[in-house]
Amino acid sequence: MIDDEVDLTAALAEYLGDAGYDVVTATSVATGGAVLAEAAVDLVVLDLSMPGGGGLDLLRTLRTGAAKSVPVLILTALAEPIERVVGLELGADDFLVKPVEPRELAARISGILCRLGMETRETVPFERATVDLTTSRLLRHGAPPERLGPGEVVLIRIFARNPNRVMAREDLLEAAPANSLDANDRSIDTRITRLRRKLDTDAIVTVRGHGYMFVPPVPDLPAGATGDIDAPEEA
Repeated sequence: MIDDEVDLTAALAEYLGDAGYDVVTATSVATGGAVLAEAAVDLVVLDLSMPGGGGLDLLRTLRTGAAKSVPVLILTALAEPIERVVGLELGADDFLVKPVEPRELAARISGILCRLGMETRETVPFERATVDLTTSRLLRHGAPPERLGPGEVVLIRIFARNPNRVMAREDLLEAAPANSLDANDRSIDTRITRLRRKLDTDAIVTVRGHGYMFVPPVPDLPAGATGDIDAPEEA
């Protein structure tokens, strides 16, 4: 991330770090160019207006040098259409105008890397949040990413890979034993209750007498529309 706004860069770098990225920052074109010359990076977030040279000059250099295939996302306060056009014509992969929502920046970065086959993330959407299983993070609109424990990730992955299927308590406990970071939980029921509360979801339902089932949420599902259900009668 090459930007001379130190406070903004630090805040965005912290957010992206929580989202699972390793971020290196530079405050000028010169220091940014030095970093790019020494280290292999997957993507550059580039400001256009900085002391000691403009971001467009660095972009021109990148597109004609050894790092010409590195994707570049322009992030700048210069909102004039000509800046956007020139940046894209020089080979920028995306363009964002400050101020920017950190979650949007993370989504744009992920989108670029996914399109280039450099990143594949396994995500599970819930009613009011999304779980990124690749980075073990819970993502909510307007909130910083929240780290999930190994046991929580295992449970979410099991449910996501077995939608609309009753999962017995014994199977869940065997797959996600309580000796993970969730070791203080006394039973799978307690852990499921805590997980549902953390996810703010009704999509993990109790099947009385059998276990739990993940019913993938649908758009505009009213809160409380899913809940405890009775197990189907056996043939």
